[in-house]
Amino acid sequence: MSYTSQTISDLEKEHQEALKAAQDKMLTDLNDAQTSGNYEKIEEASIVFQNIATELATEYTKRIEEINAMNHKVVADNAPGIYTDNRTNIDLNLLVYDGDRDYVLEFQKDELIQNTLEKVNENNGKFKSRKHLLKSSLRLTKTLAPMLHEIGEHCKNTLKLKADIEFFVYQNDMFNASCYPPDENKLYIILSSGILERFSKEELTFVVGHEIGHVLFEHFDYPVRQILDEGETCLAPIHAMKLYAWNRNAEISADRAGLLCCQNFEAVGRTFFKLSSGVTTDSLDFQLNAYIEQFVDLEEVLNDANHDPSDWYSSHPFSPLRIKALELFNKSETYAAFNKSITGEITEEAMELEIKRIMSLMEPENLEDNSEHSEKIQRLMFLGGYLISKADGVVDEAEIQALSSIVSPKVFANCMMTIKGLTEQEMINEVQELTQDLDIVLSVMQKLNILRDLSIISYADGHIDDREVHVLYNLAILLRIHTDFIDRVINDAQEVN
Repeated sequence: MSYTSQTISDLEKEHQEALKAAQDKMLTDLNDAQTSGNYEKIEEASIVFQNIATELATEYTKRIEEINAMNHKVVADNAPGIYTDNRTNIDLNLLVYDGDRDYVLEFQKDELIQNTLEKVNENNGKFKSRKHLLKSSLRLTKTLAPMLHEIGEHCKNTLKLKADIEFFVYQNDMFNASCYPPDENKLYIILSSGILERFSKEELTFVVGHEIGHVLFEHFDYPVRQILDEGETCLAPIHAMKLYAWNRNAEISADRAGLLCCQNFEAVGRTFFKLSSGVTTDSLDFQLNAYIEQFVDLEEVLNDANHDPSDWYSSHPFSPLRIKALELFNKSETYAAFNKSITGEITEEAMELEIKRIMSLMEPENLEDNSEHSEKIQRLMFLGGYLISKADGVVDEAEIQALSSIVSPKVFANCMMTIKGLTEQEMINEVQELTQDLDIVLSVMQKLNILRDLSIISYADGHIDDREVHVLYNLAILLRIHTDFIDRVINDAQEVN
């Protein structure tokens, strides 16, 4: 086939639809072949799919080059510019954190999430932000809060906003700030009395800029908690993990908008320090470098074998991770493009790669790389997942679909082709051999993520059988991970689903 899309964005959609159609046909053919016991047709279905996938990849690459040629430019990362200039005249596609954007692109292609989001919007209607705020909070006029309005005007000019900002305050000693869904010509920033009274002008400038960032990047488009509530019966635990991962990545983008407004990294550090410690007096001697160094200790803890899987369901990154990510942005060529007073020390690519590594400490880890061990890792995941599915005596369609979501299509097709010729004991023996081979080369975090992904299989049919959990325990033991981790990750998955 040949792709006909005129933009990278449309091409992404066209390519994914073509791949999905090919994979759906393969699954149907595999199911028919397995039912009839026709081994040759299993092999044929796998080969046909691999050939189609290869052809599609070739055409996809070719069309990207053609689109780039038509536009007389080279697109560096094949990712479309998805942010418009409806609310601002700054380049949001340059400012956004790649991890934030990439999840949004993935969600746009996920039919389950889009269908659930459509139901959320239908059931909740349009939220009237200003009406609610006028009833529940005090509007801060320029007369009541002149400094805050100076901050607002500064942020409006710096971020080149097309709408005005309206401020509200509510009584609460906690340090909180938020933004409500905007109207066409008005942005709404809400502050607690605690943060308004005890943060300096520079610190509040970062806070206000951060909240405006959420508006500019349209983070309201994916209300995570509402999506998960509405999709309780159809969304899998992996959807919850991805939605919360996106939520954390969105904070990184918003932090960048905050720094653009504040333009004082030390003041940003003090802001995070106050938010983390609650201390706003001089009783503690704040040292920015010492605070940043806390990231090193946190990284060591997060890489420990006793890592708490509830981190994957946290809506915000830990503060040391955020300040480290913002320190990298502060030194980057990307920030220099917005702030002409500085010279970027690191490239955008180097910055984004390092921030991605930092954020991965709280995120599901991608095991579908091209490393020399990737095929073994995915073979282990397939066999482990199949044994979990088989534990209750029935391998149903939902579990097969879940299996296809945790390994690459190529590996899935190859495994489906060979699985029928293996006895259960032969599968167990191969799993034992694979875990022995991979024990040394896998990091603790990779092992935890393998077990996390396999736990999805146990819950794919809507309930968790004790026999499936027993298989998970055995896999954890083989990977030298305490079985308590299995209990925690299953409990967390059930709570959010």
